Amino acid sequence: MEKKYLVDTNILIRKPEVLDEYNCVVTSYVNDEVEKLELRLGDNALQYQIRQLKKKLDTLEVIPFDFRTCEFTLNDEWDKDYVDNILVQFAHDNGYGIITEDRALRIKCRTYGIEVVNVESSNYVDHKGFKVFELAEHKLYEMMARPLKNHLDLMVNEYAIINDSLNPDDLLDILKWDGKELMSLRDEDGMLGAEFHTMLFNGFAPLDEFQIMAIDSIRTNQLTAIRGRAGSGKSIVTLNTAWELVEKEQYKLVIFCNATPTRDSQELGYYTGDRLGKIMQSSAGTMLKSKFGGEDGLMKQIIIGNIEILPFSDLRGYDTGDSKTIVWMLEAQNLSSDLLKLGLQRISENTKVIVDGDFHQQVDRDIYAFNNGMKRMSEIFRGKKLYGEIELQNVHRSAIADIADDM
Repeated sequence: MEKKYLVDTNILIRKPEVLDEYNCVVTSYVNDEVEKLELRLGDNALQYQIRQLKKKLDTLEVIPFDFRTCEFTLNDEWDKDYVDNILVQFAHDNGYGIITEDRALRIKCRTYGIEVVNVESSNYVDHKGFKVFELAEHKLYEMMARPLKNHLDLMVNEYAIINDSLNPDDLLDILKWDGKELMSLRDEDGMLGAEFHTMLFNGFAPLDEFQIMAIDSIRTNQLTAIRGRAGSGKSIVTLNTAWELVEKEQYKLVIFCNATPTRDSQELGYYTGDRLGKIMQSSAGTMLKSKFGGEDGLMKQIIIGNIEILPFSDLRGYDTGDSKTIVWMLEAQNLSSDLLKLGLQRISENTKVIVDGDFHQQVDRDIYAFNNGMKRMSEIFRGKKLYGEIELQNVHRSAIADIADDM
């Protein structure tokens, strides 16, 4: 008879493909943990993983659940209500193995001779760039009266969204720890996310607190990572904020792109034309043309020198130089660590960098899923004085786009 394996909660959520690879058993205890995690608000990546897990379970011909209860009796010194301990008892009583990457659980399994499958997975710790707090208004005032203390234990350039503890839907303030001082993002008029204007794009106002933080990071940090689902505003926030610098401070916008066909799409074959013509026909070119009112509008900005577009394939030997430059790395979820490293090594002191993408959902080649440059950049740069990172949380494009995220 084929060996059966219990799956712990973390593996089940993060690597549901183990259900195909092993003869798995999912206990009611693990299922209950998944359902509790599903109710956790504000963690869209986790919610997405759970939806994917449910879809996976729905495709299985044999449902792997075992809803029997189990009393923990193996060791009087262990917590009898702790799920990991119950899994050890369950496996011991039924001759099952356990699939886990939890070191403590592996040690417990070895104590009782239970076979362990250690599924390799990343040690990456997600960093959204902000934390959410609920405070009474007077507590916020008391805290801000001593701004030189890092009251909220934030990383350098990490943001704090402060909601009213009496009415959590009310935003009291957005704060940032800059390494020396806790500061509010309110402007001199006391406004959060005030509208700003450019001649090309007219007025733009951020639609939520996450876009407010992204705009602040672009303005105040040399390097900013903006992540988020399709329709969350990565491109429009980046372009409007960058263009304000182009018009008002004479920056040049240089766009690095790595044209990668969308996963599962049928490629159209080789594009004709020169380098710029091929970029115009890529997904990056399509997006840029839509923002600048068509190809003629984009070409006008290129001709007058406000924009330059470079593929990663041509970056070796390039240098942003001494002039004011904003480098925008488009769809950076499709960059390996080496490619993103190459791009960042082109950057001089007078250059701002914006790296946008969504490595949770939109990676278009397996190599970028397993060797993702945005993840590695976050690990290396987070907490540094010149770096900020924001994961946008809300889809604003349309109701259809928001609902389609569940597909």
